Amino acid sequence: MKTKTERILNIMHVLAWIIFTGLCIQTCAMLSSFIVSLYNPAFSTKMYMNLNLLGLKHYDNNAYDVVVSFLICIAAAKAFITYLTIKIFMKINLSNPFSPEIASLVQWISEVAFVAGLFALIGASYSDWLTKQGVSIPYNWPAGELLLLAGVIFIIAQVFKRGIELQSENELTI
Repeated sequence: MKTKTERILNIMHVLAWIIFTGLCIQTCAMLSSFIVSLYNPAFSTKMYMNLNLLGLKHYDNNAYDVVVSFLICIAAAKAFITYLTIKIFMKINLSNPFSPEIASLVQWISEVAFVAGLFALIGASYSDWLTKQGVSIPYNWPAGELLLLAGVIFIIAQVFKRGIELQSENELTI
């Protein structure tokens, strides 16, 4: 008989798969939109989620490429973080939760979130600079959210490392 915690984790595992699928679709849609817009500039008005970057494309193709590349990298990083979360769900053992493999996955999530946060921070700064040049980019960069996520997950990774140390000390004591 499964405990309430196990049932909740199973539900979260299914939700993680659904979110992962959605984020992969989002990333592929952005990438496809970008590729099509390279050959048909008018398509840059129909980027994923109705993001209209035609003004940016007319201003400078390189700036357009940079901004869209940042958007795609951030979307891909979110999908990868979700994939790592799925791996945790598949490998976690509630009777012995502190394993080096889980700690490594949690650490990896914090690092990917940090890099994605840096991409978003750079993208936001670049967008602000472009706005001062007269080109508006109608996108709310998630820099703060991703950097906060990275910090929180980093703390959890450190707790996991300490948990592994305590668990191994406990096994040696017994």
